[in-house]
Amino acid sequence: FRSHPSRVFHINDDANQNRSRTRGANAADNAAINLENIDLFVVPYPHASHCLLSPNWKNECMHVDDSLIQSQVLDKLNYYKGDLKRRHLFINTMEVFLAHPLLRTIGRSLTLGPRLSSIHSNVNHHDNDELFEHLIVPYFNDEPGYQPSIIHSRPLSLWYTHPRKYSFAYFYGSTNRRMTRNYRIHRQYFLEEVAINWKKVGLIGGKPFILEKIGHDGGSESDIESGQHGEQTQKRYNQMKTYSQSVFCPTLPGDSPPQKRFFDVILAGCIPVVLVFNTNTKAANHLNSDGGRNDSERYGDFGKGDSKHNHTSWFSADSNGYTVQDSYPWAKHSSTLPPDREIDYESFVVQIYGGVKNIKPTLEALMENQTEIQRRQLELGKVAKYFTYGAGEDAHVYEDAFSMMLESVIYSLNSGKDYSG
Repeated sequence: FRSHPSRVFHINDDANQNRSRTRGANAADNAAINLENIDLFVVPYPHASHCLLSPNWKNECMHVDDSLIQSQVLDKLNYYKGDLKRRHLFINTMEVFLAHPLLRTIGRSLTLGPRLSSIHSNVNHHDNDELFEHLIVPYFNDEPGYQPSIIHSRPLSLWYTHPRKYSFAYFYGSTNRRMTRNYRIHRQYFLEEVAINWKKVGLIGGKPFILEKIGHDGGSESDIESGQHGEQTQKRYNQMKTYSQSVFCPTLPGDSPPQKRFFDVILAGCIPVVLVFNTNTKAANHLNSDGGRNDSERYGDFGKGDSKHNHTSWFSADSNGYTVQDSYPWAKHSSTLPPDREIDYESFVVQIYGGVKNIKPTLEALMENQTEIQRRQLELGKVAKYFTYGAGEDAHVYEDAFSMMLESVIYSLNSGKDYSG
């Protein structure tokens, strides 16, 4: 918050140490604190780490007892009451649906998404409803080669002149029984499409493509045989390098609307490829009664949605078809930053209409238009810096994900009013 030195930003860490700190004030001065001068209470409870590192994992962090979060976190927040609740910022940096229900819709939260109903939504809130706000942030990439200093040192021209020997790269894990009934099913549809209709295809737009299995993907039976684990691990290390050598990288639906792969490929300069769903209609992603799938189910109910009017999802067309604005950080029309600071993902992401059957023809057409590819690579290069977090010597030095996060927090505190100047 260096751009606002006149403000007092109160860091309330009672949840951990039962003490609080302010800039220019210590614990003994708390009684004299003028709460009207305090913009934000930061709650440094690392919810994601607590959930992920606790034994006996259950969905929604239900393996962590409600009473523990209530007594050791919420009850120790001295100022978490009334209108002050929305001045508390919770660090719930995990997918929203993995967060504990007690913390899912509370105050302001940093989250990996998606964003549920918030102060920016058109929901008619009742007087007794507690308003909350989800501030979406990118996934963390710990590769040293993608630190802000490296990203900032790349000339913009390098984003579209860097040689790329593959038309596209797609890494996938083993299939498992869950894939037939969740949103990952489109990954299976894509592999089936390749097996059926790409048998004789060796090139896309004159360049080879990478379609490579990297190992187990969460099923109950591992397909990594004894003695192959090291090889599989090496393949995972090489993914980012392969992305950097590829023009396009499909990022098909996963367990939640945002996914780490989407941000990884952007940092590598690879153009993301997504499936587009119209959220006004319901996709048929279920199995037939005989266990088979027809073409309409394979390709779903896709429509050319209008993201400006909240109709487009890159995740699903059913009731969980969260829009682009509610799935990705600082997206255009999300009202999370001033309009000129929001990110226009559609300026560079390749959107596939009509399902996985249209991935190949869409990419083939684009590979014939190098001007359009370079335009997308340039737009991608302009925003890639916002998807990396500065660590060590890079911390708080460059424009990055952390600086954008602070901007969005300030914008949120000002209820969407432009804070510039």
